[in-house]
Amino acid sequence: VTDRFFPFSPGSCRMVPGGCQKSLLQRKDLHGKTKQKASLERAGLFRGLRAVDRSGLPGGRAAGSGPNRERRTAMHISQYFLRGDVRGAIAHMRAHEEFRDVLPAYLAIFENCEYRTYGIPAPLNDILRLYQIYFRDTFYCGLPEAEAADKLLARLKKRLDLPDADEARLTERLQAAFEAEGYHALFGKTQGYYGPYVWRETVPAVYQVELPDGSAEYTVNLLKGFVFRSWMDYLTFGRYGTGGWASPDGTINCIEQAYDLESERFRVSLLKHEAQHTVDRKRFPQITPAELEYRAKLVELHFSGDPGLLQKFLSEADESKPDDSHAVASARIGREFADTDQTVLSCIQTRALELLRAHTRELEEKYGESRDHPNGEAV
Repeated sequence: VTDRFFPFSPGSCRMVPGGCQKSLLQRKDLHGKTKQKASLERAGLFRGLRAVDRSGLPGGRAAGSGPNRERRTAMHISQYFLRGDVRGAIAHMRAHEEFRDVLPAYLAIFENCEYRTYGIPAPLNDILRLYQIYFRDTFYCGLPEAEAADKLLARLKKRLDLPDADEARLTERLQAAFEAEGYHALFGKTQGYYGPYVWRETVPAVYQVELPDGSAEYTVNLLKGFVFRSWMDYLTFGRYGTGGWASPDGTINCIEQAYDLESERFRVSLLKHEAQHTVDRKRFPQITPAELEYRAKLVELHFSGDPGLLQKFLSEADESKPDDSHAVASARIGREFADTDQTVLSCIQTRALELLRAHTRELEEKYGESRDHPNGEAV
């Protein structure tokens, strides 16, 4: 199985054309490439996976099945992947005829260990194969993540001839190996699991982003030509995966293929969401991941023209996952919107802003006010 094999219909994927497009937001293009040297943890990716669904339904349509049945089936199968339960997903595929064209790819990788090969130099493929083995150990064989992680790190150390290296040193060597071949790479954990991000090109641009407390310019790195996009993208052959993140210096990183750059999802759910993270980290350096996500989601709800966004957040709510900042934040949103008319967009937008203002006062009491509070100034 190679990276050219794509079991979910390629024609249904909303791929973003290459190059810098002119956005509805005021934008100034910059030229040249940049190297992203931060680890995933320093980049803030560990704070939570931003799932991006950018394809149609997997597989063909079973005889006599309608769109509602397909939608229910797709939602069902997605839950296995969101839980990292590949064995359960394969069992579900075996039981549903509409997945007959998808199933062989999963059997090849997870049952037969026929791992994917990418169009990159062999030594780099060897490294990515070790991560694929880790994915199989974790998501199919059911090894505890800590045990699977120990095996992964031991294999990487052996591969790079670094028997006594700590994780920081190992990460430096991994990143250097990819950069030596002209690739950008980040290593670390996303939502509790290891998985690298490897891409070919970084194109910076500047966007003017409006937030409730003011407007500012933000550098946005458009990341192009992805080779590898961590574990969720791997498990779903590109259907779900990380869409972007904010670096500690305030730069917003956007995986370009995941977005229509003219869409509200890009302008609100990525730019405004991540810009709010940048403002809040600077204003409240001790802020928790769940508090960050709660505030960014409120900003999305305030600016979004989609009344269904609130329901999307409510469907993600789960307070039983304390390490999942998105799930915890969504649970709080569910409680605080319980008495709001969730069918009226203006009620959602107004309530979101009220909650954001109240939470700002709560954080000021909890953490105090940073002297570096940007108040809408450029960061």
